[in-house]
Amino acid sequence: MPRHLRYQSTPSAQHLITARCIQGYDLLQPSPTRNLLIAGCLARALEHSAGEVELHHYVVMSNHLHLIITSVTSHAKARFMCHLSSNLAREICRSRPWSEHVWGSRYHSHELLDEEALISAYKYLFKNCVKEGLVEHPREWPGLHGWAQLCEGRTVVGEWVERARCFWARQTKRGARLTERDFTRTLPLTLTRPARWAHMGEEEYVGRCRAWAEEAVREGREEAVARWTAELRARGLTRAEASLALFAVLGAEAVCAQDVFRRRPARRAPRPLCRSGCPARFVGYMSEYRRFRERFLEASRLLRAAVARGAPAPRVTFPAGGVPFFVGTLNT
Repeated sequence: MPRHLRYQSTPSAQHLITARCIQGYDLLQPSPTRNLLIAGCLARALEHSAGEVELHHYVVMSNHLHLIITSVTSHAKARFMCHLSSNLAREICRSRPWSEHVWGSRYHSHELLDEEALISAYKYLFKNCVKEGLVEHPREWPGLHGWAQLCEGRTVVGEWVERARCFWARQTKRGARLTERDFTRTLPLTLTRPARWAHMGEEEYVGRCRAWAEEAVREGREEAVARWTAELRARGLTRAEASLALFAVLGAEAVCAQDVFRRRPARRAPRPLCRSGCPARFVGYMSEYRRFRERFLEASRLLRAAVARGAPAPRVTFPAGGVPFFVGTLNT
């Protein structure tokens, strides 16, 4: 099935980003060292994309991660995710006996068109570790979770190793005794408030995040119990017997002790390009995307035809907001 083109309807739009590990392996499994590593990669990617990408909320599960970001353009979002995904994959491979692909596919992105969609995305991240029956509350999650910063005001920092500088310095006689710690930077992981909530005071914003979190936790527990009951009934128990069975969460300690390389393919579900609480707004977005796609494909056809004719520098203009591809010297 062909992939969707990277598209952003407006400048500085919010997106819900999802990236999953290959075969559902728990390559991001929480640990104090790995939490520092992941936070450092995320903080460095934000530093690299300063002024173009802002992070509002996040959760790092054992086999996938979710981010809510604002990107100035789709190009900025792509550069940010390229920096994060590539560096995080290399660091994960250094920390584990693993040298293959880390990500199962490219990241999935959903543009959040309105406030209702943004609130829904916040709540989804708050309940992510609860609805799967892993912990009772986000505060118990042993990995990185935006709840700590949004609802408790904690400071989260990560470590970033300047590996290029370390490599070249250690090639010299003077730098032979240097270690990675000599090139390690401590970076704060900073969350910003979405622009649509800029009018809120800090106290109001924290209060709303706490209310959304508690509501999401209640919903997550209900979903976990419903899933557990359905699994018991699938094993042959009656409705009454299944309802009496005790549901217990896995717990943080068990999460950190799970087998990393057990396969857990993600449940297949529709992945819309955007999320909105207004059906008309959703339909309008999809119509704009289809028109953008038609113009993009026409520009691609013209470029390929020019290259086939041997034109040294074909002139093709792509629609604004798209990701162009280049062949040789291209004037856009």
